[in-house]
Amino acid sequence: MTSFSKTPILGVIAGFLTTGLVQSSSATIGILQALASQGIVNMSIALPILFGDNIGTCVTALLSSIGTNITARRAAVFHLTFNVVGTLVFLLILPVVEMAVSLTSADPVRQIANAHTLFNVTNTIMQLPFTFLLVKLVTTLIPGKPVIIERGLKYIDDRLLETPSIAFTQVKKEIARMGNLALETVKDSIDIFVDYSEQKDKMAKEKEAVINELAREITRYLALLSRVSLSDDEYNSITDLVSTVTDIERVGDHAMNILELAEYRNDHRLPFSNIAIDELLEMSSKVQETFDLAVHTFLHWDKASAQNIVKNEEEIDMMEKQLRLNHIKRLNEGSCDPSSGVIFLDLLANLERVGDHSFNIASYVLNIDKNYKKLSV
Repeated sequence: MTSFSKTPILGVIAGFLTTGLVQSSSATIGILQALASQGIVNMSIALPILFGDNIGTCVTALLSSIGTNITARRAAVFHLTFNVVGTLVFLLILPVVEMAVSLTSADPVRQIANAHTLFNVTNTIMQLPFTFLLVKLVTTLIPGKPVIIERGLKYIDDRLLETPSIAFTQVKKEIARMGNLALETVKDSIDIFVDYSEQKDKMAKEKEAVINELAREITRYLALLSRVSLSDDEYNSITDLVSTVTDIERVGDHAMNILELAEYRNDHRLPFSNIAIDELLEMSSKVQETFDLAVHTFLHWDKASAQNIVKNEEEIDMMEKQLRLNHIKRLNEGSCDPSSGVIFLDLLANLERVGDHSFNIASYVLNIDKNYKKLSV
């Protein structure tokens, strides 16, 4: 510190580097106080180092924000920006600060503690009116739209059980919301497989965790709903609603299976041909379209859309078989890596199962036997 702080700017750098290395501003300020108590550094040297300590403490937040969502990264950069701006201002009025601190105590150790308090309090008061400018700057530095995942129930509440008909309508909206979240997770997992992103990976896992939470809460709510006064049609539909929740939760599980395959591909740097990627995207698009239609069909109990799901699911089955044959052909020709081939087949299987769960949801609307896929007599 003493050798690298001959000028205020170098003092700031010394404080920044020291705190950044030890990951503790308290420790470096303690060291600075010990040096001051021995007369090794005076206030003109100690203050710039102290300002640098405040910048260095941002390193912890910056490291913690790596791989997190956009809001967390912006918070870390905002912290850094706040302290950098404050340091620049205090360096410009360093003689004034030094004089103000000297008036608080004759003890250099106490002066450093008071200077630390003065810096943070004054910096906050000074920059508070310009918060909107700092927000704009940070948003410019880290562009993008933050993704906010709503946790917990949104449409249902135990108090609605006093009005069963309303509770029945609202629980269907909650299940549809869960379905849309599962659809997003499937789409995210495919995108991550094609172009891996650790940040998107974490976000997809968070979505799947919310799906599991919703499944538990909605199932509990349906159990309570089955005990109140309902019409015969509504009461008979409770079983289908529970089954729909199970199907949607399983779709989330298949999305996680795909995500695990994406992580394995990324970790082992497995190559995939453009043809294989195109085939995967084609089938994925059909599966996502079908499951999206299934959520719509369930929410509106739309039999015409349910019939389209049955047709789509048959197309998905045929597509899966054809893509398997194409894959085997590429293997025989030696144009496909065997390890990648195993991953490709697992991808197809998981996508095909999402199609099956879409068919299950349609079967509740059409009242058909989902095991044999034939209209019941």
